[in-house]
Amino acid sequence: MTDETATPRCVTFRETAYTLAGAVPEIGQVVPDFRLSKWLDATRIEVTLDDTLSAGLPVLFSVVQSVDAPISRLQAKTFDLKLAEFEGAVVGAQVSSDLPNTINRFLYQEDILRLDGLSDYFDQNFGRAFGVLIEEARILTRAVFVIDWQGVLHHAEVVPEITQQPDYESAIAVLRRLVVNAPGAIA
Repeated sequence: MTDETATPRCVTFRETAYTLAGAVPEIGQVVPDFRLSKWLDATRIEVTLDDTLSAGLPVLFSVVQSVDAPISRLQAKTFDLKLAEFEGAVVGAQVSSDLPNTINRFLYQEDILRLDGLSDYFDQNFGRAFGVLIEEARILTRAVFVIDWQGVLHHAEVVPEITQQPDYESAIAVLRRLVVNAPGAIA
């Protein structure tokens, strides 16, 4: 008899392996619902999948551990610049393990205008639902997800080494395709 226990999914941070909780949703499937938090007028607001899809636009989730990490700052700035080409035809979300007010401060200080700051700090619900929660540290790993206006996953990248940048161009190419094929898009 053999032990068919699944090998845990892991990421590394400078060659040390860390286990990821949950499973990444499958491409072509509707992503699971989630709860994230944002800070608006000194009030914590809960954000769900339905809230994110309410604009009827494709969504890019840029996921990082903390906005205070240099590569995370670069990731947010890079996606913010790349989202400019869509002129409001997509929703961008910067998801991190930071408190909502920390994320807002960062977005304001860095003049990031196209990413909404969302926090998974309170219950790590998003991290578990999307398979990107580092179990040992209870923080998110670096990842990128692109969903369409119905919540169907079209792109998922969990960066294997936390100190590396994601593949920006692959995510943006998927967004371009979704924008062209979106309901109401002008051909």
